Amino acid sequence: MKKLVFLVVAILAGQLVYANNITVSNVIINGQNTGSHFSLVNFDIAWENSWRTSTNESNYDGAWVFVKFRKKNAFVWQHATINYGTNGTAASAGHTQPTGSTVQTPADGKGVWIYRDANGSGYFNLSNVKLRWNYGVDGVADNDSVEVVVYAVEMVYVPQGSFVLGSNGTEYYHLRRGDKDTCFAVNSESSITVGTTSSHLASTSTSYLQTGTIAAAYPKGYGAFWCMKYEISQQQYADFLNNIDNAKATTRDPGGFSGTHPSLTAPQPERALGWLNQEDVWSFLDWSAMRPMTEFEYEKACRGANQMPIANEYAWGNTTLVNIATPTDLGLSTETWATGNCNLSNSAPARCGALATGSTNRSQSGATFYGIMEMSGNIFEGVVNALTDGRGFTGLHGDGYLNASGVYDVSNWPTSGNGYGLRGGSYQSTYSYTAQVCDRLNYSYGNSRYANTGGRGVRKAE
Repeated sequence: MKKLVFLVVAILAGQLVYANNITVSNVIINGQNTGSHFSLVNFDIAWENSWRTSTNESNYDGAWVFVKFRKKNAFVWQHATINYGTNGTAASAGHTQPTGSTVQTPADGKGVWIYRDANGSGYFNLSNVKLRWNYGVDGVADNDSVEVVVYAVEMVYVPQGSFVLGSNGTEYYHLRRGDKDTCFAVNSESSITVGTTSSHLASTSTSYLQTGTIAAAYPKGYGAFWCMKYEISQQQYADFLNNIDNAKATTRDPGGFSGTHPSLTAPQPERALGWLNQEDVWSFLDWSAMRPMTEFEYEKACRGANQMPIANEYAWGNTTLVNIATPTDLGLSTETWATGNCNLSNSAPARCGALATGSTNRSQSGATFYGIMEMSGNIFEGVVNALTDGRGFTGLHGDGYLNASGVYDVSNWPTSGNGYGLRGGSYQSTYSYTAQVCDRLNYSYGNSRYANTGGRGVRKAE
């Protein structure tokens, strides 16, 4: 018997324009195979200012797409298992990738990456993507009626490569070589010893980087990974709250949303969201099958591989910071700013990607080497620090579910209030040095909610 399907469409990035407009539409389920217990989730996807290049940064953007489902008359949404196949490729997994695109499944089947298969830039519009959902694995019977929702979030691919920590600058508590105050090279994902020789890593004080060993399993940034292009937006977080049960949502709700669960609405959907603590950000990442980034990955994502640092540089690769001024359509989906490359010492977070247009360069838009936005200013970036209480982090991804208390529960993620630091400054920062890539003034931060704290997630590339 064919199962009945009630269609629901949600967009994890919100209805944004310019650089951060990603939409999912025309979601249907067909192609049911009762012998192997799978169906095909079909949808269209599009976003603005996409790119792929084989020169300079040699990278591309893409979308992390995952699916949630629930059975008819059930209240709890579950995370769908997408078929991996033999090597994650669309052909082996039974997916359909439209011409011009690559659809790749990670081994855990928690979603797919979708990105360009050749160099290009601009609006990227794909019709009739098909993903094989192994519903039998997820406890769905052949004759069950289900609802599905497809989420998508823009990501940026950070390639494998050597890079350096530190900038030879004067940033607070910056990372440095053990024997002198110069940059430390990261040439692999091997373990790193904190100490006092030329092969060791250090900081300005053992209080800010205790002695010992940073294990090989702790993500160093050398290996390739995907990073969210923007900070978590109000709309993304509202989608998250609306998809989990009311008790969990009450625990995770920082306030400021209109309506009642499960129909919470964001006042400025496109803005980066503050008032998020460690539990909030990391629970969102667990639910979306991503993970936190480490402070090493933060520096790599900003600076790029095989790049000589500039002392005291910001995420856009120089020391020229111009605070944003003269907004148009403030608080709307069309918000832009006439001048500036960093939201610092202002009254509110800016729209995600508000400084990027088709004609802005890296310095003008405040982008990192790889094209990641707002890594300096706007909202503080929550990271797993390299202190003793962060070193047990092994880079496991979320599984799509929270524990009964509405908290992330991934093995070897630091417990609440531990292993958590802030990088990159914020719109409330009075001093520009807090936005410097290597500044570690907030190297350890606990689990408090503040107006300027938020973050973004990453996934290991496969």
